[in-house]
This record gives sequence, C-alpha cells and structure tokens, in this order.
Amino acid sequence: MSQEAKQAADQTVDPRGEAESARTARGMSAGDELLIGLSAATPEDEDAATPTEQPPVDVFATQWTEFDLRCRDCQITHYVPFCIFLNAEESPELVQRITSGHFNVKRCPVCHQIEYVEHPYSYYDPARQLIVQVRPEWEWHAGGGEEWYAARLEDFFDKWSEYDVKIEVVFGPQPLIDRFLQDAQPALTPDQS
Repeated sequence: MSQEAKQAADQTVDPRGEAESARTARGMSAGDELLIGLSAATPEDEDAATPTEQPPVDVFATQWTEFDLRCRDCQITHYVPFCIFLNAEESPELVQRITSGHFNVKRCPVCHQIEYVEHPYSYYDPARQLIVQVRPEWEWHAGGGEEWYAARLEDFFDKWSEYDVKIEVVFGPQPLIDRFLQDAQPALTPDQS
C-alpha cells in the first residue's frame, strides 16, 4: 500500500466529523466515542423520551401478582394469579367478584377444588379516597406476634402517608363487604340474566 493511500485511510471521517486517526491516537474505539457523546448530552436531549424509558407506574392502578400454591386436597402445586391491589373505579367487575364471593379464589387443575386464597390485598375506592387493606381472617384470631403485626400495619400506613387517602384495615372479605361495599351490586350469574 502506498504512503498516500495509508494517509487517506488514516483520515477516514466518522459520522461526527472527527478524523479516525485522532480517535485511535487517543486509544478510543467507536463505542467509546459513542458513550462519550451520550454522556455529553445537552439538557434538552434529556427531556426527550427514549424508547427504553417506561412510563411512571400508577400506584392506584389494579395490580396482580402470581403465586405457586399447593392444593389442600391433592397436594399438587400450581400457578395462581392473585390481585394485590384493586382499584374499584378501574375494575368494577372485580368488585362484583368480591361481593359474590369469587374474588382471589383458586381452582386446582387436578382435583378442581376451589379455595379462597388467604393473602393480604388492598381495595381502593377513588370516589371515597379510601384504601382498605384486607388481611386474612385467621390473623384476627391468631393472637401473639403483636410487634410483628404492628410493624406490618405501620409499613402499610407509611406507604400511603404521602397521599390524601383514608386508610382502614379489615380481616377477611366479609367485613369489607359489610362496611364498604353495601352499595355495590353482586354480579349476575348467567341463569339470573
């Protein structure tokens, strides 16, 4: 290769207009240059949404999780979707499931036994600015562990302290229905319609 061709290759210009030889003289790769360019972004560039950014999470949206639970009858472990936060305005059909006794239940895929999943969840009524934590009924009767339980309640109250909401705690779904869902209509079954 001639000396002139070698000098021309060394002077290849990258997309930002910087000479290739200058970049290699600093010991930087094209990837390093890209990272430097990103770190030197202007404030207006930071305001622009990037495709990898996620929208902020709505803490008042209905939320689900999943558990692997064991059937009491046949002892098989199976996957169960579970609602941990119910927004009554967003999910009125789930409120109807509470009043009809079909909320957060699991059905075993083997023996078909249906059981209520005893795990805490929260009910949110935006019209009343009310959050009710529904704890398992057995906790009310269990006794003992007051320090642990008090710490759990304190965590729950602290979580919602920055929002303008009233907080209640009940044990089991029936007190939720009796105290807060009397005006909610139970879902109609197909034979009732």
